[in-house]
Amino acid sequence: MIRRRPTAHTPRGRSDDGVAAVEFALVLPILVVLLFTLVFGGSVYFDQLHLQASARDAARVGSVSSSSACSTALTELSGNQMGAVGCTVVTTCSTGAFKVLLTSQQTFEIPILGSKSVTLNASSSYACS
Repeated sequence: MIRRRPTAHTPRGRSDDGVAAVEFALVLPILVVLLFTLVFGGSVYFDQLHLQASARDAARVGSVSSSSACSTALTELSGNQMGAVGCTVVTTCSTGAFKVLLTSQQTFEIPILGSKSVTLNASSSYACS
């Protein structure tokens, strides 16, 4: 039987074949979960931006015509697949400013972590003229 002599590459005299594959197999699930969490977080942030922009537009429209504020917001959000969106008029122009509150309940499927439910809220007020 021929024994290998330790070389500069294997200081302990044994082979390190396959170590990189084992390390990759240990780290891969963590990286996959991190990737999907980042995508999920980005999607939630993107939806929050849309919700806030729609609340701002609804408050602006409501300061002129309070009856069409919520319909404006819901029309804007209908193409964004935001899920169930609720619109509430908090204050009207009788107080000096029109304020609207939008809420959206969304459920996301994340591999390995399962489904996660998120409630997004956005409010905006606009001074009445």
